Amino acid sequence: MSTIRIAHFSDTHVLSLNGVGPRRFLNKRWTGAVNLALNRSRHYRVDIFERLLSAVVDAQPDHSVCTGDLVNLALEPEFVRVSQLLNDAFDSSDLTVVPGNHDYYVKEAIAARLFETTFGLFQTRDVVVDEAEPYPVVRLLDDVAIVGLNSAIPTPVFLANGRIGDAQLDRFSSVMTDEQLGDRFRLMLVHHPLLPEPKRRLDSARRLYDAEGLIRTINTLGEHGPDLVVHGHNHEFKRMAVPGCETPIIQAASASRSGRKHRAEFNVYVIEGRTLKSIERYIHQPDSGAFLRCNEAGDPIG
Repeated sequence: MSTIRIAHFSDTHVLSLNGVGPRRFLNKRWTGAVNLALNRSRHYRVDIFERLLSAVVDAQPDHSVCTGDLVNLALEPEFVRVSQLLNDAFDSSDLTVVPGNHDYYVKEAIAARLFETTFGLFQTRDVVVDEAEPYPVVRLLDDVAIVGLNSAIPTPVFLANGRIGDAQLDRFSSVMTDEQLGDRFRLMLVHHPLLPEPKRRLDSARRLYDAEGLIRTINTLGEHGPDLVVHGHNHEFKRMAVPGCETPIIQAASASRSGRKHRAEFNVYVIEGRTLKSIERYIHQPDSGAFLRCNEAGDPIG
């Protein structure tokens, strides 16, 4: 039985204000700008993300996935910067991406399809249910089927919720039961968490609105459902399970966070057949800048 290794990173929050005038902040971006000044600009660094990408390449996974929030304020220069970084690190066949709420931060970015236009090379649709709808994205590897959902929606100021929507859930079910997926390991990507984090401050303003519907759909799919669900959004590594079927859920940490608490990380999922055998965590070391290979508990390997 062959072993497949899939790398996963999320929530890079790349900022670029090159050529951006003050009028571009006369919308929801003004709250993001305040957050940048007080918080994000200190904690999320492009140089750490660049080191992470190099570490992902050095880990030599069979494929890589990203679960969104690549940019910060959904400004064109941010998409350009991230595109440069990803294209330097990956061929189009090496990476699959889905958007997060920061990639859809304002309605103008959604209307211009900035995420899909910029990262379309990394959004293969090997199984198409509706030609007019870009999601789910589907990539069929030799032994793994990657199915990516879009949970990003426009939200009012101070909210970061998501929604899949009934129509996308129907397309998801059609994809998962398509005979082309065969006996492949089924990896589902989404940005928002399926389960609440009641201890997290303002959690109700960050949840997936229709998480119960997604969980119900996964349970209904039975043997056709995902073998692993991965997401980002909360910037902290955590292992959970889908209620009702115990499918593993892995929440990824941020790929660019500095400091000594909740440091930047990426995961590598080690897969055999339709089983997740182990998880390798690559955790940023502030003193050296390197990413240390660890086991799921965070203890160094080797």
